[in-house]
Amino acid sequence: MDQTRFVHPIAPGDYVQSLDKGLAVIKAFNSDRRTMTLTEAAEVTGLSKPSARRFLLTLQALGYVAQEEGRFRLRPRVLDLGGSYLTSGELPGIVNPYLADLNAELREACSVGVLDGDNVVYIARASAQQRIMTFNVQVGTRIDPVITALGRVLLANLPGPELETYLERREQLGTQPQVHQLGGFQDDLTAIRERGWCLMDQEVELGVRTIAAPLHNVDGLVIAGINVAVHTARVSLERLEGEFLPKLLAIRERINETLAEYGPELKNY
Repeated sequence: MDQTRFVHPIAPGDYVQSLDKGLAVIKAFNSDRRTMTLTEAAEVTGLSKPSARRFLLTLQALGYVAQEEGRFRLRPRVLDLGGSYLTSGELPGIVNPYLADLNAELREACSVGVLDGDNVVYIARASAQQRIMTFNVQVGTRIDPVITALGRVLLANLPGPELETYLERREQLGTQPQVHQLGGFQDDLTAIRERGWCLMDQEVELGVRTIAAPLHNVDGLVIAGINVAVHTARVSLERLEGEFLPKLLAIRERINETLAEYGPELKNY
């Protein structure tokens, strides 16, 4: 079993492969594969057709997928899986009012995200009131942390051994050259950590600028990041840093004060 993709590797005897495979079937559905036949599901997940059939029929019986004319699609019950996190996790509930305040002031998209494995996952979002960006982020969206200000803020604040492990894993997966092509990557992370914020211009998508800062718990541990995304046609680099950054940092401090009230048990999400 290849455990490099797991957040917390466990002993093989404790690992339930059937659960992994069932979740893989659910995750196989996306915006490009809104429906799938049994054959397509097997090809995407790497399962045999009999195995894919059993998982799909089990998910259908549980109400997570529906079948019509030989094609399977997700049902709304799948939202319960993510909804459980949003309702049981403290962090989304804490940050949402502050995101709403920042969004109302800047009239631009604001988000909070965390590192989950090798991705940034957005856990809270206040959308732009006037959107001309094709970069569509929603709660639950996962993205490479290297190409976003939010991701780099989180990487910059990883403990040294964890960052080294992350970079080694990228190299093993064949994505390390992307980091090298961006130039001075680790020096950039050091500068971000010392400065306390990150601005990136059109790395995630042409026409999109992002600026982000870390969120800390009472012990000073970075547990998440907050960012603002703008379009180049609306917001210049000078305005983003001169006007938006101070407001982002002010909201960040308000969030950190609230996070401190929860004590050291609020560690990561």
